[in-house]
Formats: sequence, C-alpha cells, structure tokens
Amino acid sequence: CVGKSLEIGTTGSVQQEVLANIIAELIGERTGTTVKVVPFKSSDEAHAALLKADIDMYVEYTGVGQTVILQAQPLADAAELYKAVKDRYNEELNLIWLKPFGFDAAQSLGVTLPAEAAPVVRKDTLKKFPALARLINKLGGKIDQQTISSLVKEASTGQPKQVAHGFLKNDRLI
Repeated sequence: CVGKSLEIGTTGSVQQEVLANIIAELIGERTGTTVKVVPFKSSDEAHAALLKADIDMYVEYTGVGQTVILQAQPLADAAELYKAVKDRYNEELNLIWLKPFGFDAAQSLGVTLPAEAAPVVRKDTLKKFPALARLINKLGGKIDQQTISSLVKEASTGQPKQVAHGFLKNDRLI
C-alpha cells in the first residue's frame, strides 16, 4: 500500500468529518497509504463521486442509502435494512458496505428509520487494496452512541483529524 493513495468523501457534517478522518488516520498509520479527505455538499454528491471513481469510499447511513440513493421502501428493522442495502449496493452498484461503526444516527439526521453509519467502498478499490476491508472492519461496532456524541462535541472546535487520531490511539487501533 505504500506509495498508493486513497480518497475518502465526507458530506460536511462534523460527524462525517470525524468518521472520514478516523478511517483516513487508520489507513495512513497502518499501511503507509496517503489518504485524502474530500468534502461534498451531500450524500448524493458523494455517492455520484464514488460511482465515477472520483473517490474510493465514504461513510453512508443505511436509511439514507435505502430511501435516498436506492429509492426503496424504508425498513424499520436495522439488521434487515443493513442487509437489504448491502446486497443491492453490491449487486447493482459494485459497491461494498463494510461493518457499521456501532451507532444509529437517525436522531442527528432527523430521520425516522434506522440510520447506521458504515463505510461504503468501491469493489475495484478493495481489489487494489486487498487488506483494506479487514483493516476498516476493525472499526465495526467500536463507536457507540455515547462515543460518537463525545467525538463530535470534541471535533466541533474544528480539529476532526486530531480527535480521530486520539480515538484510534485510545482504542489501540494505531
């Protein structure tokens, strides 16, 4: 991975900035890959960039993926929703949903269906970086509601990269 580069999209909220930087720091520290965080105005913009291969991954929310991106019926069961979104993205879009971080962002997004945050990665990116899915999946289930609230509060001072680094160090992921 050394000498290669990846781009991670973010949709501009502090929560998105923190999560993108956690992934970027983890990849950079553990693999030597150069990782750039690229801001977008919305999930639609980030998703379009992902499809065009302008970025390699971004963090999406299951409810947004299901209703906004896939234009599908909302599902109330979080596990069912994750499986439905994961399967359709894989089959129809050549995109892979990795493990959810472990919190539901429905409240912060103002939606009434489950909204688990998880990295969405291009299949061709995972082919180029075979160890990437396993590395990023180490974050699966590691960030609960209390943790994300605390990280967002800390990062709202404008230091998402430092907050991300501190989280990874504290959790002994780097």
